[in-house]
Amino acid sequence: MSGRKTILITGGTGYVGSRVAEALQKRGHKIIVVDIATPESRGAIASPGIEFRQHDLRSPAEAIEGLRGADIVVHLAADIGSMTYMREHQAEILTNNALIDSALYPALIANNIPWIIYSSSSMVFQHPPKFPYTEADITKIHPPSNIYGFAKLIGEYFCHSYNKQHGLSYTIIRYHNIYGPGEDSKGVSPGDIHVIPALLEKVITGQYPLQFLGDPPEKATRPFVYVDDAVEATVEIAERALRAEKSVLNEDFNIGNDTYCTILELGKIIWKFFGDGREFKYTVVSIPSDTALRREVDITKIRERIGWKPKTSLEDGLAKTASWLKARARA
Repeated sequence: MSGRKTILITGGTGYVGSRVAEALQKRGHKIIVVDIATPESRGAIASPGIEFRQHDLRSPAEAIEGLRGADIVVHLAADIGSMTYMREHQAEILTNNALIDSALYPALIANNIPWIIYSSSSMVFQHPPKFPYTEADITKIHPPSNIYGFAKLIGEYFCHSYNKQHGLSYTIIRYHNIYGPGEDSKGVSPGDIHVIPALLEKVITGQYPLQFLGDPPEKATRPFVYVDDAVEATVEIAERALRAEKSVLNEDFNIGNDTYCTILELGKIIWKFFGDGREFKYTVVSIPSDTALRREVDITKIRERIGWKPKTSLEDGLAKTASWLKARARA
């Protein structure tokens, strides 16, 4: 790599974005973070040398100004939340994500930025043709009925269309059920927290029997990936994009775990390590949701193409997350 290049991260004060920014800076890259929210408002303290720009990327003028000076863009900015947030804010989610993408991609061209790493979502595979599904199955899916998943699928089409018309290079990444310390929710009810922190919080605070929300926990499956592992995959792809490597050129990668479990199995693991010793018992409360019942992903492509696979076991990741939750409760 000749010279020190600049990586710009949209949504860079968020849960994943702030960690990607820190990890890339430690690799010696110049980092610019663009977000509508300040690091302080998100509880993220950026290291010295990371440039923060506050812009509303739904605005074409602000997107052009916000992306100025970047060599590549890691596009993580999105309106996202838990299943309750997705159900109650569908119009906002669709509108905001469409506005962000429709302003950002022209801004890439206006700033002569040659490559975007676009964060899509596992939710685009809400209705896969088979399990486990691969990246190639994206051409065989039924469009997601989940509004967030549909909005992220639109973002993938932005990548394809700007590549064909403008020659924009892209790499699409699809995170699968990231969890770990530091994940806060958009709301206060249990439905406004993702499943791992929700179940951990319930068990740590003594809820009994353990309450599950939504789909039958005996049937719902998820391939959880610890946040540090997901960040490592993103950093590796970003550095390859900086070098314009063919291994990631106009490619898509599922970032997840090929070891998955049911939500009930997850609850039993959490109860075993963090429960109060009583026999495991549970109840199920049905709530309206529009999500994938099963999520079982094949990560062969990313493992073979860039040598990445998850390193953190579910038990270790849960322990780190539980420690953070307990420390926050004491604060």
